[in-house]
Amino acid sequence: MGSLSNRWSKPQKPGISERLNSVLRPKGALKPRVETGIKKLQVQISKLDNMLSSLNARDKKIFHRIVTATQQHDTHTANTLSKELAEVRKVRRVLGNARMAIEQIELRLTTFHDLGDTVVTVMPTIGLMKNMKSSLAKFMPGADQELNNMAEMLGGLMTETFHSSDASFGVDAVMDAESEKILQEASAVAEQQAGDKFPSMPTQTSEPSTSRFM
Repeated sequence: MGSLSNRWSKPQKPGISERLNSVLRPKGALKPRVETGIKKLQVQISKLDNMLSSLNARDKKIFHRIVTATQQHDTHTANTLSKELAEVRKVRRVLGNARMAIEQIELRLTTFHDLGDTVVTVMPTIGLMKNMKSSLAKFMPGADQELNNMAEMLGGLMTETFHSSDASFGVDAVMDAESEKILQEASAVAEQQAGDKFPSMPTQTSEPSTSRFM
């Protein structure tokens, strides 16, 4: 009976999720750093939105010219413009994927900031930011450095968090898996939106030519 009484009155130990949340909840100077990271991401999202809007307008303009050239049986012009439009859509696809991925990062950081979520929420964003640097550097000068700074900031945040506790997790595997998942989700959404937004280019037969259309 005494044993049962001891077990009943003994304080319950927090579960693993409660311990993680307690360990990883932003405190003190960490909270402003997370807020700063979120604001910087929102700035990059806004820049990408402006670039995507310009690309969408350019896409419609070029496509209209292709249709006109096709109606006039101007095969050379239509082929040349089709190649130009293919490049525009390629850039649009890269930026669209980046925009979706950055938005996912921002949502995860907001969740971490608001709810003190676990390491599974935060760690994938670090690797994802580093992976995105090269794809954005070509189209958004300075964006790669911004992402690198944010990745270092988050890395420092997590290092301080782990250093201030005895927590030990298999975060590398989790980070890689979650980063890949985010990229796949973002790519799928971006591809779907691009497919819904842009019409297919008219099919043209190849016409050899040494001159360049201006």
